[in-house]
Amino acid sequence: MRNTIVMFIAAGCILFLGAVQGTAGASVVVDRVVAIVNDDIITLSDLQREEALKKSDAKLDERLLLEDMIDRKLQMAAAKRTGMDVTDKELADAVSDIMKRNSFDANQFEAALKKEGLTLEQYKTELREQMTLSRMFSKYVRTGIAVDEAEARAYYERNHGVFSLPEEIRMRQILFPLSQHATEAQSAQIKAQAQAVFERARNGEDFLKLVREYSTGASSQDGDLGFLQRRHVMPEIEEATRNLKPGEFAGPVLCAGEYHIIKIEEMRTPVKPFEKVKDEIMSTLYQEKMENTYRSWLQTLRSDSHIENRL
Repeated sequence: MRNTIVMFIAAGCILFLGAVQGTAGASVVVDRVVAIVNDDIITLSDLQREEALKKSDAKLDERLLLEDMIDRKLQMAAAKRTGMDVTDKELADAVSDIMKRNSFDANQFEAALKKEGLTLEQYKTELREQMTLSRMFSKYVRTGIAVDEAEARAYYERNHGVFSLPEEIRMRQILFPLSQHATEAQSAQIKAQAQAVFERARNGEDFLKLVREYSTGASSQDGDLGFLQRRHVMPEIEEATRNLKPGEFAGPVLCAGEYHIIKIEEMRTPVKPFEKVKDEIMSTLYQEKMENTYRSWLQTLRSDSHIENRL
């Protein structure tokens, strides 16, 4: 009996969209059924109208669009079975509220819809569906979903990489400044001195002792530059230290009128504190739970239904 009903409905929806002109060469555009959902159908023209409503410049995947239409049919049918579909009065009140909020009278409202390619009845049909789907989503998906802080903290611990900040390096340096008026010989002498100190450091001498002995720059901090993101380091120094590991040296590097001998003290990839990202994590987990619940609910609706996708 079900198959007979479905076939009858399908046959009744073979619509002629082009008129027969009475000549042998006249073309006829025929609509066709692209999906059957229980005792309801979706036609090609329905699908094309849905594509037009999306108003997307990108090419839409028709099969995915049709699957979405099938899911909506299932939800609308479930709403009707459970008495959760939107009544005519609720729909009329919603339309009235929309008109009021936009300061439209009836004529202005219909004119605005016409600009969007819609009649009032088409708009009401779409609005009823949106209201019903929202009601169903709230009852069967959103209700009961919650995320506690323990879940958020566990997610944070599992996904430190997601919350990592750019890598930072801590450097210590010895500076050998060049005078603006230094002769070539004087510059060569300073470079040679810097090279000699560099070799001593590389051969194992205490770098902090060398800093205190030779550096004329940041001696008050023992040459410690603290942690810096690589993008904040002078380009010449960043290039010279790019492949170094903690405990290794670079130099002499000529930069900003000074020779630098650099030691990499530490490297780290800092992570945003949990309190800074807690709300973001809880929102992410809440969204994930809603999506999983929604997919599970749709699967239940599909498993209890007769569906044919004919694309």
